[in-house]
Amino acid sequence: MKKSTLTLLAALTLASGVAQAETFQEVFNKHRAMYGKGHEFTYEGKTYQTYHPEEVEAMAEPSRDNAEALVASAEAKRQDAAAVGYEWRFTGRILKQAQEALAEERYQDAMDLAAQAKYQARMAIQQQAYAEENWHLAVPE
Repeated sequence: MKKSTLTLLAALTLASGVAQAETFQEVFNKHRAMYGKGHEFTYEGKTYQTYHPEEVEAMAEPSRDNAEALVASAEAKRQDAAAVGYEWRFTGRILKQAQEALAEERYQDAMDLAAQAKYQARMAIQQQAYAEENWHLAVPE
């Protein structure tokens, strides 16, 4: 190929990539992967932070009531994941550790562990939805 053809091809490829708008979730995931939790980023003129909803819940005051509520919420989400057949292996173990921390009155630990279990359950449900929608991509032609 000639140099001018390669340049034109590269320019068209770059232009098509630039023209595609990133979704909020894509921008969030990119910043979360690059900078970790708590990083600020801007999307469509608004500022956000790279916290998952469960991490925000775990930032509440570490009290018995808050820990019990988060553990119960995580258990409910785990049951939702199990109901669709996609419960992950370690979710139940982490939830058990959260319940043990709650019993030992280590409320912040209980909340952090419950948040982790709830996140895993939420991701398992998303995994099931993705598999349900895209199963045909795994079938050979």
